[in-house]
Formats: sequence, C-alpha cells, structure tokens
Amino acid sequence: MENNESILYNTNAAYLSLALFLGMLLFLWLGSVVGHKLRKSEDDENNPINTTIVAAVLGLFAFLLAFTFNMSGNRYESRRLNNINEANSVSTAILRANLYSKQQRDSFRVDFKEYTMARINYFKADGDLKAMQKAGQDAQTFAARLWTRATVNAINNAPGLYPSNFMVPALNNMMDSANYNNNVEKLRVPDLIILLLLTLSLICAFFLGYYSIRKGWFNETIAVGFCLLSALVIYTTLDLDRSRTGLIRHHTSQQSVSDLMELFENP
Repeated sequence: MENNESILYNTNAAYLSLALFLGMLLFLWLGSVVGHKLRKSEDDENNPINTTIVAAVLGLFAFLLAFTFNMSGNRYESRRLNNINEANSVSTAILRANLYSKQQRDSFRVDFKEYTMARINYFKADGDLKAMQKAGQDAQTFAARLWTRATVNAINNAPGLYPSNFMVPALNNMMDSANYNNNVEKLRVPDLIILLLLTLSLICAFFLGYYSIRKGWFNETIAVGFCLLSALVIYTTLDLDRSRTGLIRHHTSQQSVSDLMELFENP
C-alpha cells in the first residue's frame, strides 16, 4: 500500500484552513484598498451591475460550499455504515463456526480471532501506512486460511458439507465487506473541487472588502467573522473527507469491529 494521495490531501486540514483564513484576510484588505482608491467614481459606485456581480459570486460560493460539504458528509456516512456492515458480516461468519464439530469449531475460532485482530489493527493504524499494510496482509492471510479450511473440509469430509454450505457464503460476504470497506475509504472529494472552493473563498473575500468600502459600510468585525466562519466550515468539510486524520473520526462505528472480540471470551 503506497501513499498515492495528492499534496493537497496530505496537507493537514487545520493548516490548510488556517492558511485559507490568513489568505482571505489578505484579500479582504487588498479589496478594501482597491475599493478605497476607486471610491471617487460615483457612476461606477451606483452601477447596479456591480451589485449583481458580487451577489452572483457570493451565491456561487455558497452553492459550491454546500455541494462540497454534502459530498464529504455522504462519504463519511458511507464509511461509517460500511464499518458496521463489515462487523455484522464477520459476526455472522464467527457464529456459523458453531455448526462444526468442537475440534473444527475451535480451529475456525482461532483463525477468526486472528482475522478480527488484524482488521482492528487496520482501523487503529490511522495514517500509519506501514501498519495499515501489515494489518491488511495479515487479514488476507487469515481470510485465505479460513476459506481453505471451509472448502477443504467440505470436499474431504462428507459430514462437513452441510455446515460448509453455510460457512462459505458467510466467508465470501466477510471478505467482500472488507474489500469494499477498504476501497470506499479511498473515495475523496476531487482535488479540483477543493481548489475551486479555496480560490472562490479568496475571491469572495476580495469582493467583500472592495464592495463594502465602495458602499461606505465596511465593518471589520463582520468582514473578519465572514472569513473565519468560511474557513471553519471548509475545515469541517475537509475533515469529514479524511477518515484517518483530524478531529472527526469513525471511532463509534469502528468500535463495532472491536466489540467482536467479546465473541471469543466464551468457549
């Protein structure tokens, strides 16, 4: 597993949002300077086209911000539900080991325990790529061992055919859930949309400073508050899109996988 993510994604969301906030303050100041120098032009000041352009830019910014936030939120919710679905599929496979004889069941449970620990370690690795890679490989190893045990048992042991008819679909669902979970975790809001959102934020700050000065109702508190709130909402949007870094994590849904270890407490 290699880190093929973009520089934009690998940049800490808090640092990126702080840089955006400072950049918006700079563009706000530049806009106010330009607006102050051009304030003497009465005809231009009363031109309704200016008001329309500023309103259109702010409306476009609000639309893009809502669109991006919705994309991040949907991906976050999808990853959360996938964690729960994977935990349910593993739980089902573990319980179906009880269909076998005691010796076979115990062998299955040993491999299931190792597989579950590997998946727990995968989620706990956060942004540690080496730990994620090792946990992923361990999970694949024990999943292959479980699959071989179930299929070979069905082929070589006629009495084992009945429980294997239930175990094989459960194992297939378990492995599919893990693969799907791993792949969905890689889904991101496209960098182009993020860059467009950041750029539009700076443009809006410039227009806010420019237009406020031209109209003579520039208020520093409101202007700075707009920049701060915009940066905070964008930070939340970025944080939702990054499941292994930042403040918003999937601890609650991932706990459902960790809770599977309770199934091995009672023999």
